[in-house]
Amino acid sequence: MTGPVIVDANLLLLLIVGASDINYIKMHKNLSGYTESDFEILGDAISIFSDIVLLPHILAEVSSLARQIKNPARSKIQAKLRELVETAPEIPASSLSGVRRDEFDTFGLTDSVILQVCMAGQGGIGLSLLTADNRLAVQAEMMCYNVLNFRHLR
Repeated sequence: MTGPVIVDANLLLLLIVGASDINYIKMHKNLSGYTESDFEILGDAISIFSDIVLLPHILAEVSSLARQIKNPARSKIQAKLRELVETAPEIPASSLSGVRRDEFDTFGLTDSVILQVCMAGQGGIGLSLLTADNRLAVQAEMMCYNVLNFRHLR
């Protein structure tokens, strides 16, 4: 896989927290299921893609989750998130496109928007999805989207 990749909220949080300080991973309550080794696996997985592409819905989730740690870690994590937002391309995606998808009731807004953007990517943009959400990965695979399930990399 090459080209740009959308990284789901939990993995993007892992990326930002680990890039701030790898020791913060075990301190962050929203990353209790992840290890320093997972951060390294994530870095290797992301390196096969040309860019991380951001979505506003994912960023809103990550921003909220990232702040759930005390300072000085919070400040360092926020700075790393700011750096990512300032440097990575962002695709505007409407909430309306997400709520109009059949998957909205099952997957919620963010995942429905992710699926919508991946569908648009099939039209030539060549977007891939990197997710730790097995249900989302299976749904994306069933729709023949480019998907890399992080759980298979562990």
